[in-house]
Amino acid sequence: MPGESKVPGYVLKEAEGRSYRWGPGYLFTIKAMGNEMGDDIAFIEFATEKGKEPPTHTHKDEDEIFYVLNGELTFTCGDDSLDAGPRDFVFLPGNVPHSYTIKTDGLVQLLVVTVNREEGGRRFGRDIEETGERVNKDTVLRHMEELRGR
Repeated sequence: MPGESKVPGYVLKEAEGRSYRWGPGYLFTIKAMGNEMGDDIAFIEFATEKGKEPPTHTHKDEDEIFYVLNGELTFTCGDDSLDAGPRDFVFLPGNVPHSYTIKTDGLVQLLVVTVNREEGGRRFGRDIEETGERVNKDTVLRHMEELRGR
């Protein structure tokens, strides 16, 4: 049937997927990307903490969506300041400088979706896979427990 997915439905539990250490203290678990969902999208579980915020940056033609699972953050998007907490959705359009500041201690968990609007453009999920250090599920769960205990 035309348009039918070649990938069956599936469930990934917490910390399941392809996990990587990337950058200074960042831990990402890629839930789906590329051939699983289309070359222009990545769906990533992200465990982080205060002090591990990224510098202000811009993604060329790549929108970034955050769904806050736990923690309190203030996102900046251009000149706007956006406060977000558990169950809040944040959209950051491509080509606009953005960042965030974590306001709570301990584990902050985010679901991050990136959508690339430029054919052949940068892919955040692929960057992680190509340059990150692969880790196993137990490493991810230990990292989350350590952050929960802070």
